[in-house]
Amino acid sequence: MIEVTVNSIRSGLILALSDLFPTMGIYGEAIREGFEAPCFFVKLLTMGHDQELDRRYRRSYSFDIHYFPDSADPNEEAHGMAEQLYDKLRQVNIDGALYRGTSMNHEVVDGVLHFFVDINFFVYSEKQPEIKMQTLKQEGYLKNV
Repeated sequence: MIEVTVNSIRSGLILALSDLFPTMGIYGEAIREGFEAPCFFVKLLTMGHDQELDRRYRRSYSFDIHYFPDSADPNEEAHGMAEQLYDKLRQVNIDGALYRGTSMNHEVVDGVLHFFVDINFFVYSEKQPEIKMQTLKQEGYLKNV
């Protein structure tokens, strides 16, 4: 079983973006001073872990992918990039497993694209060994007819 962690999902999403757009810079949690546009900034907003049924848990990761365009009309370029991301992030290959991008939406603020995507999946906890049966007391009676 593949161990899924917050860092593996975040790193996998960054790697997926770098595979899709190999010429662009992609930054993690911190934007360095003097970055060159166009580039991406991938920020993990929230992470959730909720019990669904017995040993089954639902994990949800919400990301905000910033895109800094480099053109005379940044809003037009940002909306064009959003169209590509809707298509490219429907399924993301992370560590050899496919994850579905859901709840996608975007907005452009001050010429910067904010593309929101959630990655949700289920995980199962290990089953604890159970004591089968320790003793059984059985009584029987014969019925006279």
